[in-house]
Amino acid sequence: MRVEYHVLGPLEVLLDGVPVTVPAGRCRVLLGTLLLRANEFVSVEEIVERLWDGAPPSADRAGKTVHMVVTRLRQALGAANCVRTGAGGYAAVVGQEQLDLLMFRAHLRAGEHAEATALWRGPVLANVPAESLHRDLVPALVEERLAALEKRIDDDLERGVAAELVPELRTLTRQHPVREVFWAQLMLALHRGGQQADALATYQEVAVVLGEQLGVTPGPRLREAQQQVLAGEVPTTVVLVPSHHHVPRQLPTALPHFVGRERELDRLDAVRASGQLVINGSGGIGKTSLAVQWAHRIAGRFPDGQLYSDLRGFDPTGSPVNPISTARDFLLALGVPADEVPAGTEAMLESYRTLLSRRRVLVLLDNVRDVAQVRPLLPGGSQSLAVITSRNRLRGLVTQDRTFQLDVLGPEESMTLFGGRVGAHRVAEEPAAAARLVELCAGLPLALAVVAARAMLDQHPLGVLVEELEHAALDALDTDDPLTSVRAVFSWTFGWLSPVAARLFVLLGLHPGPDVTEPAATSLMARPSADALDELVRYSLINSQNGRYRLHDLMRSYAAEEAALCLSPAEREAAQQRFFDHLMHSALAAAERSDPLRQPITTPDPAPGAVVLAFEMSTDADRWYAEERAVFGPAVVAAGEAGFDGHVWRTVWAIRHFLLATGRWREGERLQRLAVAAARRAGDLEGECRARRGLVSCLVPGREFDEAERQLRAAVALDERLGDLIGLSNDLRGLAYLLARQDRHRRALDPLLQALDVAMRSGDRIELASVSASLAFVHHELGDHHEAAAHAEQARDMYLDLVPDERDTVVASNRDTLGSIYRALGRYEEAEANYLRSVELQATLSYRHYQADTLVRLADMKRELGELDAARGYYLAALDVYDDLGNAQADDVRELLASLN
Repeated sequence: MRVEYHVLGPLEVLLDGVPVTVPAGRCRVLLGTLLLRANEFVSVEEIVERLWDGAPPSADRAGKTVHMVVTRLRQALGAANCVRTGAGGYAAVVGQEQLDLLMFRAHLRAGEHAEATALWRGPVLANVPAESLHRDLVPALVEERLAALEKRIDDDLERGVAAELVPELRTLTRQHPVREVFWAQLMLALHRGGQQADALATYQEVAVVLGEQLGVTPGPRLREAQQQVLAGEVPTTVVLVPSHHHVPRQLPTALPHFVGRERELDRLDAVRASGQLVINGSGGIGKTSLAVQWAHRIAGRFPDGQLYSDLRGFDPTGSPVNPISTARDFLLALGVPADEVPAGTEAMLESYRTLLSRRRVLVLLDNVRDVAQVRPLLPGGSQSLAVITSRNRLRGLVTQDRTFQLDVLGPEESMTLFGGRVGAHRVAEEPAAAARLVELCAGLPLALAVVAARAMLDQHPLGVLVEELEHAALDALDTDDPLTSVRAVFSWTFGWLSPVAARLFVLLGLHPGPDVTEPAATSLMARPSADALDELVRYSLINSQNGRYRLHDLMRSYAAEEAALCLSPAEREAAQQRFFDHLMHSALAAAERSDPLRQPITTPDPAPGAVVLAFEMSTDADRWYAEERAVFGPAVVAAGEAGFDGHVWRTVWAIRHFLLATGRWREGERLQRLAVAAARRAGDLEGECRARRGLVSCLVPGREFDEAERQLRAAVALDERLGDLIGLSNDLRGLAYLLARQDRHRRALDPLLQALDVAMRSGDRIELASVSASLAFVHHELGDHHEAAAHAEQARDMYLDLVPDERDTVVASNRDTLGSIYRALGRYEEAEANYLRSVELQATLSYRHYQADTLVRLADMKRELGELDAARGYYLAALDVYDDLGNAQADDVRELLASLN
């Protein structure tokens, strides 16, 4: 018999791997208290403090209650009981290997920092609502974890890991802005990943943060990191040490004190944790909260990670999410490189199912509309679990015993939730009023949260709130439809908002995306929105997570209806234009950083009040693209429906680079076709030409060469009509690229020579450099290596003049081509230098697959030269990358390594 106790996350007890139900309330508080002080006796006095949060009844009554709680806990634990009685107190007697907290500390003592931090599954005792416990004991544990994280990251940096640490460290610096060690580590990770400018900018950023929040200057660790960056101590070759772990952690944050669904959680605990299960229920009933809470509770059983997607099956402002797009996102999250995701839908889904069949992953699929939407996302094999929430029953998807019909909360559960929010003392002072408020919420957690938020903010007697709510929507209350009651609650709360917050709430009904940022909200209002957003959060009308704000589907529907009623057509149009201007101009600014060599487009000025973001580094732009990805598609559709055709094609033009770089070319194809249609409606020849050219780039990955050629021919005709020489040269290069992709390199020379003539007439050095790079590649493939070298060197020199740091994908590709040309010419030192420069650039641009390909070419050259040790080193570096990405080429590299022995 094996018993495990988990406190580094939700409280959990496992008996031979099967969850043991710990009763909610004081039993959990007691067990959590004892386990945090494992193997030492805790006095009855301290236990009383924890059980009653510092406000116990009489000493005699408290002592008897403690005894009863201990008895009940022991009965519930059964064979897993660890509670022992001592003089004046109790203890949880457990072995080191039984309690994750003890294992965590043992790993730390052994210097095993990665193993220690991997034991944390979320906030300590996340499902144990005890204020004094979280106030007195938990903060010290949080500090232990942060110190362990610092040491683990130091270990990674010493092993040569750099770029892989940047996303994690950016998150940590946001969460702990005055913790200098994380900032120093971020600087070093950026520096060693070849991003010196970003590293120095990070130092300036933290200096401002420390000055504003603490009134201090950077300490020794930060100053030392700055000196390392300034000294430029970067290895001459790129060291590739992958993390070997693609473990996604995508679950939304769980509620800190989740109450009211203990029976449902216990029922879910009893289900076999594989296959799939469905949680049904009406809108606002708490399906997502329950699913997220339980997912955090069982996350430790799925060591290969947790995936999450809101499929928006009932979003009133947009279409449900395409499951194929979600499957692609999941594959990327699981470590499959973008260019390795299969092109065909069936092949991609088969890859997804096969990958999950070999892993233990928890997949939370939220707000599913129907069986057709969710079926492609169900994991294969018997190790993973899909948790599905939906308003519909999804008949035929799972058996009855794996379908959980979620009902409204009962009176007692509703009161527990309400009292937990507003405080037990207020309920005790006005029990009848509290009961009536709970009754008016019809058992819907969403309504209860809104009413409780109002009660906490206004501090009016609960009886006054009852009168207001009853008068606010007299006809809507006391019906058999709980959704009618929740809308009455929305209306009542909406009436108490400040004018600015009320206007923002209405304007949010116009926002097409699943969530909104502060700059987007400011653009909708044409005035600063931070205070209004904060007010809406305090009233529980919107939720905030990681700097983004989300409305519940029911709340979004209500906001959209209010927008239709309260805003004139002119007000709606002006607000929409400001939002579309915000998104379009910010995307254009990001494109300028991420893809600086692209031909610019003509763009009208943004409307007054629209916020346009600025990006210092390409990494900032790429991060913004990723954060806004779910907004782009719905916004493009909404812009077209509202008649903003210019915004459609320009926004799609601006995000094309991001979609292609992340392998979302099917999504890009859909949006590019919308852009073509929008430009044609507007009679915008430039827009139509750019959209058709962008469509080609999304057709090529699927080898749709005939359709791509038709689109390019149409673009050629448009550019000739416009007299756009740069665009025409770009089109001709595209035609050559199509031919080269089909191994028709000799035929590719004709359009390239035409492009060279056009580019020279245009006088544009960027286009001329790009034509030269294309000619170099084609001549090299044809065996004309001297001719190829001349073109590649010309492109290199022009690129160095145009982009001194060379941080661009076409520049990195030309360096790789130049390495292969020099290799063919026997100029091996120059070949190695260019290969390594390409590898270094690909690392900073996050194109790790191409990076590994170049390393293999370099290793092949070293093997041919008889430099077997060098060849082995480069093969191993490539193998690390391929293995980390789950790429099948890893097997080929293993064979090459074996051939060296």
